[in-house]
Amino acid sequence: MKPCVLLTTEGTYPFHKGGVSTWCHVLTQRMPEVDFKLFVLVANPYLPLRYELSSNVRQVVKVPLWGIEDPVEYSWRFPFSKAIESKTNATERTIEKRFIPLFDRFLQAILFGKSDIEALGRLLVAIHEYFLRYDYHKTMKSPLVWSAFGRWALADWQQQYDPKRLTIAELTEVMRLLYHFLISIHLPVPETDITHSSAAAFCGLPCVIAKLQRGTPYLLTEHGINIREQYLNLNRSIDSPFVCLFMYRVMAAVVKLNYHFADRVAPVCAYNSRWEKWWGVPDKKIKVIYNGADPDKFYPTPSVEKERPLVMNMGLIFPLKGQLDLIEAAAIVRDKIPNVEFRFYGKASDEEYFAECQQRVRDYKIEENINFAGFTSEPWRVYSEADVVAMASISEGFPYAVIEAMLSGATIVSTDVGGVSEALGDTGLLVQAHRPQELAQAILKLLELPKEKREQYGRRARDRALELFTEKRFLEEHLKTYRQLIDRLKTDEDTNEFAREKVTGVA
Repeated sequence: MKPCVLLTTEGTYPFHKGGVSTWCHVLTQRMPEVDFKLFVLVANPYLPLRYELSSNVRQVVKVPLWGIEDPVEYSWRFPFSKAIESKTNATERTIEKRFIPLFDRFLQAILFGKSDIEALGRLLVAIHEYFLRYDYHKTMKSPLVWSAFGRWALADWQQQYDPKRLTIAELTEVMRLLYHFLISIHLPVPETDITHSSAAAFCGLPCVIAKLQRGTPYLLTEHGINIREQYLNLNRSIDSPFVCLFMYRVMAAVVKLNYHFADRVAPVCAYNSRWEKWWGVPDKKIKVIYNGADPDKFYPTPSVEKERPLVMNMGLIFPLKGQLDLIEAAAIVRDKIPNVEFRFYGKASDEEYFAECQQRVRDYKIEENINFAGFTSEPWRVYSEADVVAMASISEGFPYAVIEAMLSGATIVSTDVGGVSEALGDTGLLVQAHRPQELAQAILKLLELPKEKREQYGRRARDRALELFTEKRFLEEHLKTYRQLIDRLKTDEDTNEFAREKVTGVA
């Protein structure tokens, strides 16, 4: 019988394109030896599938965190009479007696660290089991819950800051965020042989619950460093110090739960493991599994004649990808090579940031040099066509764009973030992030080389990727890890059964 994996995602597969989604799609499509169930946290319930799912994907549980007034609108409870029953049972007395003590302990653990991680895990399961019996919306909107939250939040804030600076709007915003994020634990976790989270985030909490409830082995993959990226996002998107501080603590607790209860932490690069160790993950629990791409799909194509030098960037347009820095670098390169073209492939996933990019192009008066080309269905071709592939990310894990470009024989310059240096080795040029001047100089260095010398970088990059970063190797490592964790559980169960038999005198 095939093993079954619960693969959990957050804001990615199978409803959005991107690097993590590519990773998920390869894993599910190219591993017919395994069945998958998908547990997917999404922004709203109306997102269409962006991928055609393979036959071994047996179930998709879509969990909308936003876009609904009440989670019961998208309820797992069936028939609907059970949803009505859960609302009827969630009386104020029940909330006061059964939920408020759990919520008090949860807030104390988050705000004051008054709980070890094992106790916090058990508390998470208790809250989850409460929501299986009683209505989520009616509970979380209860005045009793609001009062408990206000009491603990004010107590924490008063110890450190001026309480007069705290507004009702800030308290309401935190409670609103908590309401939406905790939706991730309000429904049953499907039973499988193993769970696999794509991030140390809220999507990992169902895996923690399955581990504690049923002993299900838990594999955690980290693409980027979730806690670092959350810090960056919160600083950029939230002005209130109180809201930021509270959400920092929530995110930190979620990360600690994932790291502690995962049986194996599998970062996509060694760079990520440094953060994981800093957060207390022991060496013996960490196993790096590099991403891999298909060399039959990504390969050098015949060069084409171009009227102007071409620098290409591939990736979703949003702040962490650093397109603003690349635009600034483009202005510097244009001064030396007036007819250069910088072509950006990828959808704008942050419209405000994209508008800022477009305005920056106008400010530098480089409209003739910048081309926002949108989506391409032939990335291998555009990698090969470019004279230079330039990546300007501020934060990365082990980006598919880099290894796909390497397999395509591209000449690459990239910011030295995440696992990019592990991928490129000495087959491309690396610069510091947020240094447009350095990025421009590296691009100029490559463009000014004779074509034959420049293409030597691409040939060496392809050789390195063929040796280390193929899809075949990636799949073999994951299948081996799944089997090891499942076999370890069976061995533990057999050992425990033998011990019980000895105690009872059966053996």
